Amino acid sequence: MVDLSGGARARVLLVGMKIPPNYGPRYADGFEKIFRDLAAERRLALVPFFLERVALSPGMMQDDGLHPTAAAQPVMLDTLWPQLKPMLRR
Repeated sequence: MVDLSGGARARVLLVGMKIPPNYGPRYADGFEKIFRDLAAERRLALVPFFLERVALSPGMMQDDGLHPTAAAQPVMLDTLWPQLKPMLRR
């Protein structure tokens, strides 16, 4: 996706995620590292963890514990906006 976006001359904001801890620290650390490494290798803007401000906040996640609620959407935008806004001006 990064290659296709670059080929279309689109700017890429890589939005990182973290895997739930029940996968174990080795898998979780490796999963998170993929985003950091890809951003460094391709010189991409990176938001390390999209759900940083909502994942552990009451009322921000659905009952499955994985997906954000509608109430979380503005907070998620606030997480992205500092990286996204400058990219839109170029």
